[in-house]
Amino acid sequence: MTAGSRFSGTIELELVVKSFRVVTSRWLVVPAIIVCSALLACSDDPVAPSPVPEHAVAVTYCAATAPTWVAFRDGDGSWTREMPNGAGARTTFHHVFTSNRAAIASLTPVFDGQFTVLRVLYGTPAELSTEGDTTALDCDVGPGKTLRGNVSGIDTTQLAAISVGPFAHTSVRPRLGLDFTVDGVASGPQDLLATRTTDGPLPTRLIVRREIDLPNGALIPNLDFESNEAFDVVTANVGLENLGGDAAVNFTSLLTAHGTFTLPFASRIVSSTQPYVALPGDKLLAGDLQRLHISTNDSTTNRTADVYFRLPGDRAVRLGDRIARPTISTIAGGGTDGTIRLRARFVPQSDYDRLTTVVYEQSARSTFVVVSMTSAYAVLSGGYDLDVPDLSGAAGFDASRALHSGVRIDWTASRVGGTLRIGRGAVPGNGATRRTSGTQDTIASP
Repeated sequence: MTAGSRFSGTIELELVVKSFRVVTSRWLVVPAIIVCSALLACSDDPVAPSPVPEHAVAVTYCAATAPTWVAFRDGDGSWTREMPNGAGARTTFHHVFTSNRAAIASLTPVFDGQFTVLRVLYGTPAELSTEGDTTALDCDVGPGKTLRGNVSGIDTTQLAAISVGPFAHTSVRPRLGLDFTVDGVASGPQDLLATRTTDGPLPTRLIVRREIDLPNGALIPNLDFESNEAFDVVTANVGLENLGGDAAVNFTSLLTAHGTFTLPFASRIVSSTQPYVALPGDKLLAGDLQRLHISTNDSTTNRTADVYFRLPGDRAVRLGDRIARPTISTIAGGGTDGTIRLRARFVPQSDYDRLTTVVYEQSARSTFVVVSMTSAYAVLSGGYDLDVPDLSGAAGFDASRALHSGVRIDWTASRVGGTLRIGRGAVPGNGATRRTSGTQDTIASP
């Protein structure tokens, strides 16, 4: 598997198994905790430390895609399984913590059990709730509607792309006809973005329609790229800092109340200044944002940077440093059933002060193990040692879903920084940023 496909597969895995984005701002309380402890230790009179308040945590999932097994760990205690508390379309797992260090482990079958994902998050109690996923993108698992339509104002040298809501996408190649069918349209009002591309990958005309809600099988009114409804994109420049000679690609997305819509992207450019496209401000509704995404990718490392903005204009974006490869070792004391535990040790990197993750894949066994740690937990525990935990003592854990010796393991490490908060439901604001870097390798047969 090539580096590019492995990185792409990691991104797809994030979408499928609810991976992370960034860390909540609660990590800012950690220095205060450390300072208070130091002051107590230096006091002339012995003072008993205040007890850590109990933290009641609720982690909520869409019922249709919820894990089949969940366990929590309080501090250095044992792993405790919790049973789900279902309420309609939502499934919630509860636990009460007495420590500022917490962890959650979950096991989720994906694609009707074709493979399984064991996920572990080490964080503060407040950060564990971000493991849940209850966004519309996560919870709408129905077949969706099918809509039909046609385009005009386009010639045989051009291409049209149509997106309706968060799931439904199709394209039109005029030499094959101007009619289209789009499947998987979510129920309820949805936004529509149609893009006409001319003479290369940069779009020249857009059509945006808001809150369309047509019945299954209905005809979308004609999309005419030469009508007053269509408009030109705006082009501005982005200056890339810390590019380091890499080739970069950028694309822009429109974020609305009904989904994220990505514009076609430019070719890879080895330049510290490059154009990007965006919607003009007068085409945005209150609450809309745009996201400029930049990515680089060489044979061993990828880096990305995202900036969220409302109005287009020339801007500068800094890429983070390349990820420092973790040291991966085997933890003594594997199971008698052939299970193994691995430790990925990362060094601190100031560019990635939110979340650190390692994904292990044993494709021969259709098994993924994902271990993540927030920066708050790393400060409290003294470093980034991402351990595959010993879950053998937790009730109901299926050891066949753990990593096993004698089977090749592909691993991908990634780190996240910036100001955007952690979790699937994180809502960006104007000016929010996110930086990532990843790398990968293979362990032949531990």
